[in-house]
Amino acid sequence: MKRLILPSAAALALIANTGLAFAQEHERERGGSPGGARHDAPSHGGPGRMETPHAEGPHRSEPPHRAEPQRGINRERQQETQREQRRGTEQDRARLDRQREQDRNAERDRAAQQRKGVEERQRSGQREQNRNAERDRTAQQRKEVEERQRSGQREQDRNAERDRAAQQRKEVEERQRSGQRGERNERGDRREGVREARTRLSTQDRERMHRSFDFQRARLTNVNFDHRVGRRVPRNVRLFPISGEVISFFSYYRDYSYFVVGDEICIVDPPTYEIVDVIDEGYWRGRPQVAGLRLSWGQIALVRDSVPPDFPETHIRLRLALSAQIPGDVELYELPQIVLARVPELREYRFLVADEQIVIVDPRDRSIALVIDRA
Repeated sequence: MKRLILPSAAALALIANTGLAFAQEHERERGGSPGGARHDAPSHGGPGRMETPHAEGPHRSEPPHRAEPQRGINRERQQETQREQRRGTEQDRARLDRQREQDRNAERDRAAQQRKGVEERQRSGQREQNRNAERDRTAQQRKEVEERQRSGQREQDRNAERDRAAQQRKEVEERQRSGQRGERNERGDRREGVREARTRLSTQDRERMHRSFDFQRARLTNVNFDHRVGRRVPRNVRLFPISGEVISFFSYYRDYSYFVVGDEICIVDPPTYEIVDVIDEGYWRGRPQVAGLRLSWGQIALVRDSVPPDFPETHIRLRLALSAQIPGDVELYELPQIVLARVPELREYRFLVADEQIVIVDPRDRSIALVIDRA
């Protein structure tokens, strides 16, 4: 029971003290004093004098029941002040934290912006590098294309130059061949003319010609060269002039010389040492030289040009003289159609090529009707 009464009494005392302190505080706010005296009340000393309470400490003191509430109020105020300070400190700290956070955010934003700027510059630099690389590739490609074009143009120029040079060489060779053919034709025609004119000599003229050549003096021994018509004899072969008696009735031999091999007389052009005619022993016996076949110089040239240069030759051991007979086992060939169309008299004849000569043969008795040099 005592334990219940004591706390209740203490609580009541505390409430009373609190009420008293509140009343004193209210009184001070109204201008009064805790003792109930007013400042404007006259003092016992007379008019104008104010009676002041004695302030001697030992003589007067606050009552204990009034000082206790005042201390509680002061503590409350101090606590409130401390709380206010703490709140201010916390607010300052919060503001400082917010400021720091804002600074950090700003720093992060600046760093992010800087990174963004760096990345943008890097991307811009990379784009520029890519553009430069693309321009370089394009320029290199153009350069390669131009180089290929120039190389192709140079190759075309070289080919054109080679073609022109080849065409020029071809033209020169063609002119040379044409000139050689013309020269050969001219020489061949001249030789054929000499031989044809000789066949028209009478028997008396042939005998006179035979007597005019010095067989013993002009005969060569140990002959090791080809002495057919159109061949060139060595320069060391001694040539003999044809007598004036022969030239008197056969002027074709006027500029020529001769030598003798066996019983054959070889008529030679001294400037070139080329054999232009060969008179065999059958001529002196009066055998016909053309076997009834006579061709003009133009027809002879046509026959010569119509036979290809690579026409196969026939190898026979026979003197290719007029009226000589070709062995029966030797193959004969028909003349080209262009020749037969322009020279109809050759339709009944055949030919072969032997020793670089075109031999016209009468197939009925296989006798040689005409011999044409291919050169």
